[in-house]
Amino acid sequence: MELKSYQKEIIADLAHYLELVVELQSPAKAYQALWNEKNVLVGLGGMPNYVNVLPGVPHVCAKVPTGGGKTYIAASSLRTIFDAMPQLSAKAVVWLVPSEAILTQTRKALENPDHPYRQRLDVDFGGRVQVYSKEQALMGQNFTPSAVTKQLSLFVLSYDSFRTSKKEGRKAYQENGYLAEFAKWMDDPSVLLADTDETALIQVIRYLNPVVIVDESHHATSDLSVEMLQNFNPSFVFDLTATPKKKSNIISFVDAARLKKANMVKLPVIVYNRKSQADVYGDAIAIRAKLEAQAKREQETSGRYIRPIVLFQAQPRNNADSTTYEKIKKTLVDGGIPEKEIAIKTGDKDELKNVDLLSPDCPIRYIITVNALKEGWDCPFAYVLATVANRTSTVDVEQILGRVLRLPYTQKNSSEVLNLSYVITSSADFHQTLEKVVAGLNSAGFSSHDYRAQDVDVPVMAPPIAETEQLPIVALPADEPDLPEVDGSDLKARFEAAAQEAEQSVQDGTMQSDPMLSQALQQNKTYEDEINQADNTALSQAPSEVRDKMNQFRMNEDFADEAATLRFPQFMLETGPSLFSEAHETLELEHLEGGFSLRDKDAHVDFTTVNAEMARVDVDDSKDSTAKAWRLSGGDSAFFREWFNTQPSEKRLSLCKGIIKQKLSKMNCVNDRELDEYIDRVIGTMSEDQLSELEQSPYPYVVKIQGKVKELIAQHRSGVFDTWLEQDKISCLPNYALPAVISPTAFTSMVPKSLYTAEEDMNEYEFKVVWALSEMGNVKWWHRNISRLGFQINGPVHAYPDIIVMLHSGKVLMVETKGDHLDNDESKEKAKIGDQWAKLAGKQYKYYMVFETKQPDYPGAYSLERFMEIVKGL
Repeated sequence: MELKSYQKEIIADLAHYLELVVELQSPAKAYQALWNEKNVLVGLGGMPNYVNVLPGVPHVCAKVPTGGGKTYIAASSLRTIFDAMPQLSAKAVVWLVPSEAILTQTRKALENPDHPYRQRLDVDFGGRVQVYSKEQALMGQNFTPSAVTKQLSLFVLSYDSFRTSKKEGRKAYQENGYLAEFAKWMDDPSVLLADTDETALIQVIRYLNPVVIVDESHHATSDLSVEMLQNFNPSFVFDLTATPKKKSNIISFVDAARLKKANMVKLPVIVYNRKSQADVYGDAIAIRAKLEAQAKREQETSGRYIRPIVLFQAQPRNNADSTTYEKIKKTLVDGGIPEKEIAIKTGDKDELKNVDLLSPDCPIRYIITVNALKEGWDCPFAYVLATVANRTSTVDVEQILGRVLRLPYTQKNSSEVLNLSYVITSSADFHQTLEKVVAGLNSAGFSSHDYRAQDVDVPVMAPPIAETEQLPIVALPADEPDLPEVDGSDLKARFEAAAQEAEQSVQDGTMQSDPMLSQALQQNKTYEDEINQADNTALSQAPSEVRDKMNQFRMNEDFADEAATLRFPQFMLETGPSLFSEAHETLELEHLEGGFSLRDKDAHVDFTTVNAEMARVDVDDSKDSTAKAWRLSGGDSAFFREWFNTQPSEKRLSLCKGIIKQKLSKMNCVNDRELDEYIDRVIGTMSEDQLSELEQSPYPYVVKIQGKVKELIAQHRSGVFDTWLEQDKISCLPNYALPAVISPTAFTSMVPKSLYTAEEDMNEYEFKVVWALSEMGNVKWWHRNISRLGFQINGPVHAYPDIIVMLHSGKVLMVETKGDHLDNDESKEKAKIGDQWAKLAGKQYKYYMVFETKQPDYPGAYSLERFMEIVKGL
């Protein structure tokens, strides 16, 4: 199973955050840097400040709505997390889930070699994966010091598993002879939990310094839960939830639009309000029948089997009231529904146990429940939620709405009605019902924008954007019956008519004759149009929750029309025309890295500065400093270090080579076999002292070797680029469009003639250059190009001009400002690339690297005085 694009982005956000943790040696600083790079403020109305829940331990969250594949994301994240750790460690994971139902479901999936979750783990960890239940760990089943150093050890636990307030939880804190062998390796008292036997399971897990995955983390925010997390002594905590709490350090968001595009969910939710309970029954049965007819037609072309299911949500007076469920069932049977197609799922009656609802052999089409179908119960065939209660009763769909949102097979159906979900209710206060629907969407990680509603005899309407005042709950009168009577014969007639209409709709190939479904299709089109319209803005890649926290500045009206038509040239690679692609594509670094080889490359690496660099980064012992697992030296997990030191020298050196290869193999252009040989050559040049230091703290040596390989790759890219230029394989063609809106975190509107109503803030020298340009009569407008997000000159090294200038003559200047102290090889390379770009882009475009006073003697570089003199004459 492949990761969806938004899932890959979550993993990429996680990987970059961990890179920043290692670089900045602070979870909080890494969090701020991550969001600042995305032009989102932290604090002051932006993203909330980082909350140091577990001092020094990076603890972050991904917000993923229901149906977004949180468990698969979690399984796919583990390799990324362990690869980012600078130190040697046993690969141990504590996977926490909120309930026994989800515990069983998750453990079975992770243990099953045919399940996508386990297959992902096996690929990422070479098949060396062992899943432990709490009971297996307590008994020491396949759980030994030797085993945990060679595998991914995954402990699947519920939140209650280690809570000392419960009898079962206390077992993990008690003396345990099955785990006595682990105690031999525990010689660091600071790791051990006070007043707890060293053979206790909790002590073993603490020594393993595990990564902790918290599934549905909104359930784990109490003081008790935080204490439990602390007791695990985690190296890293990754929360995944649809509804993050205030203290969550969110590094990645997924919104409804992304899930809709990825075909993960049935959105929007179409909400109908009916005059009576009879109409709720009748319309639920009718819609389901028509959906199944469409599903059968769909199966003929796609081969995908779908059997739409209605969830009838009962509203009993109390939990023990079973008469309500039986009454609903009798009503359905009287209405012509075969009894075998009906199942009851409540707290005390479970007719779905051991039933495979996705099987073509399963007859169930109607499920009667209250709130028993909560987290952990998923059936993509559930399409319709029908609430069965008096018109004056409060309709509570919050806990169950998420169960009808998953799209079967995560593939879009050609019949659009099968890509939506439906809620049918009969309420005297439809406004309050809609608030419950919104609450249900919020609980599933969605918003009030993701439903469309139709009241009785009222045209379909879009939901209001503004917040609405909560209305009072109307109490059910004591003398009102639980459920009104429904005429079975009338319902049966409607059922038979619906079946005929369903067949007719399939023959017609249209839903236009059905008022409910035709309106649903109209609303779906409106919903998708809104999503597509949002995609055309500069902020389309930012989730809706983040957009609200970003500064947004549009183009000044005087320049907007002209600027919107501009397409700045970029380097393009000639690929030749084909049936499915253009003759050119934007040049990427990956194109230039093709053919790279480490064979016969220089293997001399300067390690003389390693000790000084490590001394510099290890001085921070503040509260915000990162935990040992993320420090650049001396932070190997206590257990792993003790085991490592007992290994023979050849084994230790082999492990260090493996660590180096693991870090460097992420470079896609590096051949694994050549990398092995290159690492051997590098290590062959090292002194005995350096080899000893490598064993004790490999990460600084990894960084040095990685830097050397990156340098060799950069040389290769430059050589290929120059060759392709000479061979006319690279051209410069119009490609980049200026965004309609920019969103800098820090901004200024002081300087006249700016393209946007405000521009990204600048340093003193940049201000000086921009002021001087704005005072020139031939300058029409200027723009502060946002690094990493704006226009780039995409050569073998990516260069981002600091200032883009439009002259009245139509010429466009790309200006890169440099302080005199930055006159170095890197600047020389960028100036060379900029000069090559300008020559290929045409006479309309100019490139200038502008130093304060220096006048370097390489192409593209100028002093400020010389630059201003040139611009005056353009």
